[in-house]
Amino acid sequence: MISGAAFLSTALFGGAGVQNVSAQEAAATLSAPQLNGYFATEPWTGAPKGTASAQSLTGASAATTIPMSTYSFATTKDGTTRTGTIVGTSPFAAPQSSTIPVVVVPLKITIGTAVFDPSAANSCDGNISAVNRFNQSPLVQVSPLTFNGVSVGTTQYINGFRRAEFWNAIGGSAAYQNTLSPVTYATQVSVPALTSSQGSTYSSGCSLLGIVSYSWFSNYLSNTLLPSLTASGVISPTKFVIFLLKNVVQSTANPPSTTGCCILGFHSAKGSPVQTYSPIDWDTTGLFSGTADGSIASHEIGEWMDDPLGTNPTPAWGNIGQVSGCQTNWENGDPLSGTLMPAITLSGKAYHMQELGFFSWYFNKLGVASLGAGGKFSANGKFAGPSKACPAGGTN
Repeated sequence: MISGAAFLSTALFGGAGVQNVSAQEAAATLSAPQLNGYFATEPWTGAPKGTASAQSLTGASAATTIPMSTYSFATTKDGTTRTGTIVGTSPFAAPQSSTIPVVVVPLKITIGTAVFDPSAANSCDGNISAVNRFNQSPLVQVSPLTFNGVSVGTTQYINGFRRAEFWNAIGGSAAYQNTLSPVTYATQVSVPALTSSQGSTYSSGCSLLGIVSYSWFSNYLSNTLLPSLTASGVISPTKFVIFLLKNVVQSTANPPSTTGCCILGFHSAKGSPVQTYSPIDWDTTGLFSGTADGSIASHEIGEWMDDPLGTNPTPAWGNIGQVSGCQTNWENGDPLSGTLMPAITLSGKAYHMQELGFFSWYFNKLGVASLGAGGKFSANGKFAGPSKACPAGGTN
């Protein structure tokens, strides 16, 4: 973890295969050294805790943000009661449904002569663009979903995960749903050509990767692009914003390079009323193991769903997944970074979602039953017990 607004942890995962490529392109991909990949969070600092959920649920400020709710939970791990804010409806209340509007903003990035265009046909992925792949994926489309042997219905992946995560709390009720709807797509934004201090490239062919400065990119999103898109009515705090990238990641090095690399995505919240958003790479480079197509998006959207402000506290956990050291925030993707779920095939394409940790993994002591589907502590049962106290961390 580094200091400052973003929580960053070192990951140790680095190739997934590519499809429908020429022999020359495939050779370039196979010859490229693997890179480390990890994820980040920029916690909300715009107003006191609880304000965001109050804005969205009650009083004169109702409906000024995405639907959110608060929870209060007696934590058996350390005997404390912890409160937080989640997207949608609370699993600890009477089961009910919510819908969360989403707008996807494709970002075209130019670094020297290299153009990374998520709206363009990708010859390294069946000539399908990243935008179309995202739209056709289980993140947007519905499919029958099973977690730890429990069918949670035919729905989107993240909604299905949330249902599985609290399966025993909601009693498997079909009334508990938090779907991304409507999902709309903005006109592509062409980011001004990057200077050498803002961006660089790595490898070639199908593994060509754009690397941008994390500090520059974060500042550009929060201080230039968000205000501009808000003023033009493209986005608003009532919608979750996804900035979709194609094979572009971030580096904390200055100028950006494979040092301090590679941040595959992060989620953030700014302002009051709070605007939640996430830049996400749709990766087809094959440079990061345990990472393919929609796995980065599933990580970030899953974390946003459970911790939209990046401020939900947990007992200390760590030294697992991408985390070296201890963390005290509810980031459900970090302890399983680089761990994929069984593929979900839609329209002949196998999509890869990341396995995510259940709520009970963070808050339960050993011996207390999980609220999650199948009595497990993660979406595909990699965690059979709750997290261990940190230090030393790890899992039971």
